[in-house]
Amino acid sequence: MIQKKFFSKNHPLQLFPKNQVLLSSVDLAMFFLRLLSFLFFFNTLVATDALAISPEELFKKAQTLEDDGFLEEATKSWEKLRAVENNLNFVIYAQLKLGTTYLKLKQFEKSIDILKITTMSHPDSFDAHFSLANSLSAFKNFPDAIKAYQKTITLKPREGLSYVGLGLSLFGNGDSKNAINTLLKANKLFKEKKNISWYRDTRVMIAQIKHFAKFPPHFSNLWLANNLKLIHDTYEKTVFNSKYYLSSISMHEKNNFPIK
Repeated sequence: MIQKKFFSKNHPLQLFPKNQVLLSSVDLAMFFLRLLSFLFFFNTLVATDALAISPEELFKKAQTLEDDGFLEEATKSWEKLRAVENNLNFVIYAQLKLGTTYLKLKQFEKSIDILKITTMSHPDSFDAHFSLANSLSAFKNFPDAIKAYQKTITLKPREGLSYVGLGLSLFGNGDSKNAINTLLKANKLFKEKKNISWYRDTRVMIAQIKHFAKFPPHFSNLWLANNLKLIHDTYEKTVFNSKYYLSSISMHEKNNFPIK
């Protein structure tokens, strides 16, 4: 008689050798081969998708999305642009834009991670180190932000905005004395360059830091955050030179979609 009841509430499930399905070593090997084949096929599809359109088209799509305020969607196009390995400048530019876009989204750790990779692969890139410093300072990691801003000063000693970022990061780290001294250097550079607005701004910053000495540290938090954002915005609008990275775009593309 065929036993239909294999188990009951009084007896646990019992498996008999003739009912067990055992994978042999050959079966396991075949399983892993199929898995590896699938993974290879999947990665190929991803790479093919990234290269299905030209770098110029990816750039246009990402920039349009960013200009229209679709920052999360823009990051996907910047990510794809990073995969275009045959154009190094596009890759660097995409990494920088990806880092700054994540910063705007306040996804600080993602921003820092991608920009750290950029600084390691391009250790002499002022833009990479400045963008990293911006993200670190926004994340209130002032010790590392100080190091990153110091690196930008090594790379471009005459860039006043680096001294401002360094000075504010020193202040955020509780070192008001060195913060003031660094901002005085920035003030001198802006005066030499006849940059009146930043010359005035740094004078005001110095006076305000002296004023904050009378109050608990948290009184200056909002002031510090606003001024750090001013540095980020000023860098993106006036210091960062996208044309340096995107000079390989054809004249037709430049005329139909100007680089910003």
